[in-house]
Formats: sequence, structure tokens, C-alpha cells
Amino acid sequence: MSSASSQRGSGRLARLRTRDFDRIHRQPARRERSRRFQVLARPNGLERARWGISVKARLGNAVVRNRVKRRLREMLRAAALPAGWDFVVQPRDARVATADFAELALELRALLGKTLAEEGG
Repeated sequence: MSSASSQRGSGRLARLRTRDFDRIHRQPARRERSRRFQVLARPNGLERARWGISVKARLGNAVVRNRVKRRLREMLRAAALPAGWDFVVQPRDARVATADFAELALELRALLGKTLAEEGG
């Protein structure tokens, strides 16, 4: 168990803390939407990417919300997030819990790329 906890902060990815979520929601440097996701991004000045997931209660009961979060965590782990950015991913539709995983991952990767390619915020 100690090896898992020591690996959590040592990699290129880390989860956001509550104060970081608040900062990104108040002042996102970049924001993009697709049919099923919204991504907020902000430079963090660190040598790693950090990410978070925000699932609103209106998407469904706890079972649906937890399934959405599990799926998004796996997609974010597999995505090549660039160092130096904080990301918050918000699903916009409860169908993210049941839609084809590969299709969702492709949509999310494209949206993350579009978010970073945006000029001027």
C-alpha cells in the first residue's frame, strides 16, 4: 500500500485539491465544450499535469455518478496530458455512464487538444 501512495504524487499526473478546483472554476484560462463534456484548464507552473472531475448531482443517482467518475478517471490516466496544466472535466450528459468507452475517450482527447490549442483564452 505504501508503494501506491508514494507513486501517486511522483508521476506526471496528480489529482487536484479542493482549492485548485475553486481557482479553476473562478478563473479558467481556457474552457471548451463538446456534446458530452466541458473542460476547464489553467496553467499551474508545475512540471506535471493535474486533473479533477466534477460530476453534478443532476446527472443521476450515486451509482450513475460514480460510474461516470470511474470511466473519466481511466480516460484521463490514458490521455497524454501535458505538464504544466490543471484540468477539470465535467460530463454534461448522464449517457457518459453507458456510451461506448472508446468513442468517449476519443471525444475527450479531441476536446483536451482543442482546449490547449485555443489562443487567447
